Amino acid sequence: MSKTNFLNDTHLSIVGRRHGSDLVALEAAEASARWGRDEAALAGYGFGASVRMDYEADRTKHETLRVSQAMATKKLSLAARDEQVSRAWAWVDRVTSTLDVLGLTDDALTTQAHTAKPEDDAGLVAGIQALANILASVKARLPADAQVDQRLSEATQLAAELGSSPGYVHTSKGQAVSDTVQIDVLDGKLYIWIRELNKAGRRAIRNGHLQASSQDYVFHHLKRSGNTSPQQPVPPATATATAATSTTAPAQTAS
Repeated sequence: MSKTNFLNDTHLSIVGRRHGSDLVALEAAEASARWGRDEAALAGYGFGASVRMDYEADRTKHETLRVSQAMATKKLSLAARDEQVSRAWAWVDRVTSTLDVLGLTDDALTTQAHTAKPEDDAGLVAGIQALANILASVKARLPADAQVDQRLSEATQLAAELGSSPGYVHTSKGQAVSDTVQIDVLDGKLYIWIRELNKAGRRAIRNGHLQASSQDYVFHHLKRSGNTSPQQPVPPATATATAATSTTAPAQTAS
């Protein structure tokens, strides 16, 4: 699977389904501000005034749909989509990590795995399928505790779930499906705009053409991929100590 920057509306919709439209609007507004501030330097990296006009036109369309009933539908299904996509990225992390171990002594395998790994949500299904094929081909070289059969079974299930992920639905008021599709597409389009702007900004900073912090050119409100803030389990020792303290604390005596 070759990587490409080209994304059609179907791909953009897949990316956009993952992100809440209010957060997309907030991220887009902040991106617009830094783009305007640094436009002179960014123009040399393809992000000049005329390109920013196209971006602002998409922001305007997004804002119009954001206040419509389409938002109600999206908010209802966002949590389910996020859970599906988070599990898919966790699978990608597991498999690429497993392949990376073999790749330490196999340059061709490293190249294959890197090429197959998806860059964003739009490439998840194809990426999972490609990584699963690579994993199956090296199964004999991996130990039993690598759980290859389990990963391959999960790949089939995840690809099916992502392929049927909700997004083309009606609202409870019978609103036409097209509005929901459009808000997903515009959420995805703005996300990709900001991602590419951030890349250009970091390159300009790295090359000394822009005096700014590289932290200006990252996502501040949107997840890039996967579950970026998983719950941290309580260490067993700490939990045990806490329980012991609460059960053995001496009772106060009346004075």
